[in-house]
Amino acid sequence: MSELSRYCFTVDYFDPQANLTRTYSLLYYLTDNTIEMFDMKTKRSFLKRCAYPQLQLKELYVGATISVYSRPLKIVDYGDDATRKKLSANSAEIMLAVSESGLLKAGIIIESLSTNNLLLKNVRLVDIPADIATAIHTTTRCLLIVVSGSDASEKADTTAQKFTGVVTRVDTQVAEILTTLALGPGKTTAVMQNCSVCVVKPHAVTACQEGPILQQLIDEGFLVSAIGLYSMSPADADDFLEVYSGVLPEFKKLVEQLSSGPCLAIEVCAENCVAALRAVCGPLDPEVGHALFPHTIRAKYGVDRVRNAVHCTDLEEDGPLESEFFFSLLQNK
Repeated sequence: MSELSRYCFTVDYFDPQANLTRTYSLLYYLTDNTIEMFDMKTKRSFLKRCAYPQLQLKELYVGATISVYSRPLKIVDYGDDATRKKLSANSAEIMLAVSESGLLKAGIIIESLSTNNLLLKNVRLVDIPADIATAIHTTTRCLLIVVSGSDASEKADTTAQKFTGVVTRVDTQVAEILTTLALGPGKTTAVMQNCSVCVVKPHAVTACQEGPILQQLIDEGFLVSAIGLYSMSPADADDFLEVYSGVLPEFKKLVEQLSSGPCLAIEVCAENCVAALRAVCGPLDPEVGHALFPHTIRAKYGVDRVRNAVHCTDLEEDGPLESEFFFSLLQNK
């Protein structure tokens, strides 16, 4: 079936000032990556058609929460029959488990999925019961990856075959158990001490750069002790970046970027961890990195001082606090 040129969705936005939920029609134009929105109550235009390249079609599915200009929008339904017919068949979720020995290739594995036009719905390093691990042919500590998208089942199987011995597909029944047991609130693998945190920003996740960034950290010798895919509200991002308020002139834009979509949080451990991670991430401004440290993460994947690919812990004492923010507060929210 050929692609539609336009997709339509019904989205809800909770307006905290008015304390009510507003419903909009969101139109996504595949031909030029533009969007527009209409207020369904007043039948008036709410957002004129404009370019919004950070939003991808694979992120649009019923139940998803997307961010448009820092407004969290929950997709509650398809907006027309054509969109429903085209996309409802792509809503199935597939879970893969990466064994502990496969974690050294975790970034490569994630890259193979995301660049194959699969949406990463969840990514988390977990500890699972031994009987379940045995049943799905993995280890008790493993990386669970949940994906969806067109031909997700076939593409997931291809990835599992490519990484035979370290990646296994989890059958639907066990996936349901693991979703409740390991992907909800509760236990974490994070150590929250003598650690540092690298956060792959939404623009880099949208560009399918989270896999290469994670792999660079692994290849640099960091021990990855926790991984999680999280979506932050503007309030969450403001709290997380509060220390930079009044310090960085781009503070508001940094909050907007961090809350504009899912981000991948990675806790790492190493000797002199905070300083070591900062060196690998590079200068805040990618342009400086291009000139002086071209092999750093921000130099390779950053666009500007706001869309600079990653946030990383700046101060030694902030490592445990930033880890707790993601792997305890957000995870249990």
